[in-house]
Amino acid sequence: MSQYPEDEFDAAGRDRGPQGVHREPRSLLRALAPFLAVIVIVPLLAWGAVSLLAGNDGEPAADPTPVETTAEPSDEATSEEETSPEEPTAEETEEEPTPEGETTEPVDEAVFTASISVLNGAGINGLAGDVAAQLGEAGFTTVGAADYGAGSPEVTTLYYRNADLAATAEAIGELLGVGNLVEAPSATQNVEIALVLRSDFAGR
Repeated sequence: MSQYPEDEFDAAGRDRGPQGVHREPRSLLRALAPFLAVIVIVPLLAWGAVSLLAGNDGEPAADPTPVETTAEPSDEATSEEETSPEEPTAEETEEEPTPEGETTEPVDEAVFTASISVLNGAGINGLAGDVAAQLGEAGFTTVGAADYGAGSPEVTTLYYRNADLAATAEAIGELLGVGNLVEAPSATQNVEIALVLRSDFAGR
């Protein structure tokens, strides 16, 4: 009890009953909101945790599928292949065998060293010198030219001293187109081969 005497305010307070606060009734959506939040948020948190753990393991989410690709050659590479020649193989560089029936004989140097005299009996000025020059260009090393005034032979004739000079005589005849070859030691006393040119000489 208070030590002060009771006044009118104390009497009014005894007569007043308890009064509560008036609150508006809650809606259904607000009432269900906590439950909905739990239903949505909890699965999301669980999914995030699983994804995080899977990412920490360092394993890819899916195995990549290999794709086969075919590299297309560039125009530059193609042009190089077309223009670039192939290196010959060791077999290709080997000398091809000589076909059967064909033999390559070494050239006898004696054929070109025989002494030759070209005699101009055709009446054409400078003919013997021209033929002698032609023989020199062909490789014959000892060739002379002179005029010829005797009456025989009547046609262009090539005289050679002996059978050892037959190959040289044939080479000269083939070169100049002379077919009349005669072995005559008496006609070749000063030289080994004497070629008498007549008007029938056509030359080559």
